[in-house]
Amino acid sequence: MFRTTTASIFKKSSISRFYSTHQIPFDKKPFPFSRFEACCPDAEAKQAENGFVPCKSHPFPPVLGKKIDMTDPMTRPTSIRHLVGCIGSDAMEWTRAKVEAIPGIMQSIMTTENQWLKENRPQVPGDKIVLATVSERPAVSNKPDVMLFPEFKVFQGVSSSNGVIDHDSSFYHALESIWQNPYNPLPPLEDWQDIKADTVVLVCTHARRDLRCGKLGPLIVDEFNRVIQEKGLQDRVEVWGTSHFGGHKFAGNLIIHQRGLGGHVYGNVRQCHVPAIVDRHIQHGKVIQEIWRGEVTPPSI
Repeated sequence: MFRTTTASIFKKSSISRFYSTHQIPFDKKPFPFSRFEACCPDAEAKQAENGFVPCKSHPFPPVLGKKIDMTDPMTRPTSIRHLVGCIGSDAMEWTRAKVEAIPGIMQSIMTTENQWLKENRPQVPGDKIVLATVSERPAVSNKPDVMLFPEFKVFQGVSSSNGVIDHDSSFYHALESIWQNPYNPLPPLEDWQDIKADTVVLVCTHARRDLRCGKLGPLIVDEFNRVIQEKGLQDRVEVWGTSHFGGHKFAGNLIIHQRGLGGHVYGNVRQCHVPAIVDRHIQHGKVIQEIWRGEVTPPSI
């Protein structure tokens, strides 16, 4: 998860006011599962102290299930934009608990921001401008791509020199605008491409950060792909593993970005829940409150 080095980019009250400008379309129909509930509980298995019960149809290691929090209030990352570095599943960043610890797109963004902050004063003082993760979505070249939400844009082939983003690129100009004032509209996104899908699902699969998401995340990705294939939604929906964005104790964790709906975080998701999530959220545009951790990007800026 990417944090800025400034003191506090938005006050909590500012974030609350921003998010209060639109209503979340929560699904009025009850979700068929409680948090982390199995669709086919193993009646012969002993329930763990935290309430975890294995599922006959969707196995998950009991030792990890016992370490998942199923009762505490779930929180969300406080952000209004999400940058996603597309680096592929073989990138070195996946070998570290903190993806910014080695040279790569995350480290380059942070280094570039630190340089910018030494010379500029943001119009809106604050702490965190964007949520940023890396994903298993491959880049189109040997340079990383970056997706931007809620704009549903992708910048292909981010150039950097000595770990600093090319200042002449429209990618840098977009970042500069966000650093200056995240509430302002972005400058024209020249050289940015539209993301073809209208929904992008990002599931935390970052095993080096925590095994709960590291083990459960890939199973959820596979189940999403199975359901999406079954429903013929391949041209509308992308599903990728992503790095840590907070709250591993609420595994499985995922973010769904959808045009017109914004970006929403879910926690305590099991494979059992995926068909209902695809039906309720992706196909009918309804947010599922029972497993909702919050909003990470509004429908539009």
